[in-house]
Amino acid sequence: MKILVLSDIHANWYALEAILTKESYDALIFLGDVVDFGPNPRKCVRFLMDSSTNHFWGVRGDHDHALAYGIGCGCSLDLRELSMKTREWGEGLIASDEVGFLRRLPFENHATLDGLKFHFMHGSNKDRLYRSITSDIEELEIENEFGETDTDFILVGHSHKPFIRQLGRVTVLNPGSVGQPRDYNPRASYAVIEDGKAIIKRVRYDIEKTVRDLEKSSLPKDVIRELVSILVIGGLVKDEIYYC
Repeated sequence: MKILVLSDIHANWYALEAILTKESYDALIFLGDVVDFGPNPRKCVRFLMDSSTNHFWGVRGDHDHALAYGIGCGCSLDLRELSMKTREWGEGLIASDEVGFLRRLPFENHATLDGLKFHFMHGSNKDRLYRSITSDIEELEIENEFGETDTDFILVGHSHKPFIRQLGRVTVLNPGSVGQPRDYNPRASYAVIEDGKAIIKRVRYDIEKTVRDLEKSSLPKDVIRELVSILVIGGLVKDEIYYC
């Protein structure tokens, strides 16, 4: 079985499309944040909705939760305005059934696929929406973050930075961000799990198409400039402590 793991799509259809063009898969796991920051929220949400009828497991991210309930996402200062402005704009594009889909996504989920047990969420058990698990997590921290772990894989998103960490029998995996990479690699990031082995993959996509759609939107020009900068360099200009 080939399992495709996606996270933090952030309304970037062209990045998502590039992955779907390259990869066939038997099951799809989504780790949250399909909306905000990008120009095509509805197209990305519809893809997940269409996928949800067949071999799909997903969870809600902080941006999904914020749009679905009309609240703030708890972003750090560097990203708060970008998130707020794109969410306000995106709310005018999303249909009621799509909002309902985001509301129905659970905060955490479990699956058994190909004989392997998966436990996944956007953040961690301590804070399922807002906490970032980083690549330097140690084996002793696993139970502290996730409780007793009778599982083979723990899958998380949120940080937009991909990693795979083998801690005893548990593989901890963050596939990175499809549509908003923040590790200074602008290619779309995702993971594939096949025959029990996980790999991070990157794929180039036509960033100019995403830029053109942003420029055609009614978003403020300064917001568009900042969003384009993040897409082009694959991160924030000043990558200090941030979360979103």
